[in-house]
Amino acid sequence: MRSHGSLASAIGALADGPIVIKFSHVVAVETPKARAPKNSRNSPKNIPVGASKIEVYPNSTLYKDKEEVEALQLGAVQMLAPSMAKFGPLGAKEFEVFDLPYILPDKAALRRVTEARSARAC
Repeated sequence: MRSHGSLASAIGALADGPIVIKFSHVVAVETPKARAPKNSRNSPKNIPVGASKIEVYPNSTLYKDKEEVEALQLGAVQMLAPSMAKFGPLGAKEFEVFDLPYILPDKAALRRVTEARSARAC
């Protein structure tokens, strides 16, 4: 049985290093999905600069397309960039509409649809 001292030591060790966020995706390195973590607007907001490190695993190097959501649910990865259709089997079938190319004529129509939906959810 572990003592409370061991637990405190383990927590202290975690605080010493950066928080590692594993980002798995199935697309090529130079795609917008792959470049997202490099964009400061997409960085975790509540983590001080330098306290986190994002490890990017492109081209299905860590998990294949059908394995990613399960890996996220199990905590093996912390970030994904899946197609929205992956959320349908999880109960969010409404997201599948975003995988239909050209269903909305322009970004203004997209904003009207997504903002109307989010306003009703509030």
